[in-house]
Amino acid sequence: MERHIKTIRPAAAMLRLSAAMMAVSAVACTDNLEKYNGEAGIYFAMRVEDSAVNTDTLYSETSSLPFIVTDDDMAVFNLKVKILGAVSDRDRQISIEVVPEETDALAEDYDPLLPGYTLPAGAVFGSIPITFHRTASLEGQERRLTVRLVENSDFALPITMWRNSSDEYVNVVRHTIVISDKYVQLPGYAVGYFGPFSEKKMALLLEVLGLEISDFNEEMPYTQAKAYGQKFDRYLKEQKAAGNTVYEEDGVTEMTAGEYIY
Repeated sequence: MERHIKTIRPAAAMLRLSAAMMAVSAVACTDNLEKYNGEAGIYFAMRVEDSAVNTDTLYSETSSLPFIVTDDDMAVFNLKVKILGAVSDRDRQISIEVVPEETDALAEDYDPLLPGYTLPAGAVFGSIPITFHRTASLEGQERRLTVRLVENSDFALPITMWRNSSDEYVNVVRHTIVISDKYVQLPGYAVGYFGPFSEKKMALLLEVLGLEISDFNEEMPYTQAKAYGQKFDRYLKEQKAAGNTVYEEDGVTEMTAGEYIY
């Protein structure tokens, strides 16, 4: 994240795909898409873990932009795309639009989308920058902006679903960016060591462990997460022994650490 600053195509359209496209579908998860010989196409290539473009990996339909991890009031989120077909010796345009029925982000939360975004000549990967703002109304909230790729004279959408595994397919022509200004579950929060996530627990974890929310931006080594989980568990047990049992936000469920701490 740079800071500061289903629908399936109609059957008739699918029939236009060549036998080569059928071969691509069979090996999509290994990303052998440069061998595709059909019409020029494009899709979102957002990695599951960190949203960076890579080959031979898993893709996600959703990304997170938590303002809570920074003091900045603006962030530029880059949507990554990848082409199908041969590279071109000229610049080409990528078109996207907002999906209103899947968007609750306010107009003030992000800058308007451009009519088109340029994919430079010779490029296989590209980025679509969207600028988001940390508005006053976002405090303590979470909102979504969903966008979809749109066919134009430069790119068709010959594939819409990507095979992550034998039983998981994700939409790669539509992507949701979740913006928030509250405690959210970040990659460093390991449920196995910290227990089920809640905003109240996250705030308490930071206080007890003496950490910053940014310390959870990346996945922690399991030894470190385990040690933190054990320390948090001791704190909860000490509070309970002293008659100050800590409860979750519902006031009924006792707060616990994860099951893998010992």
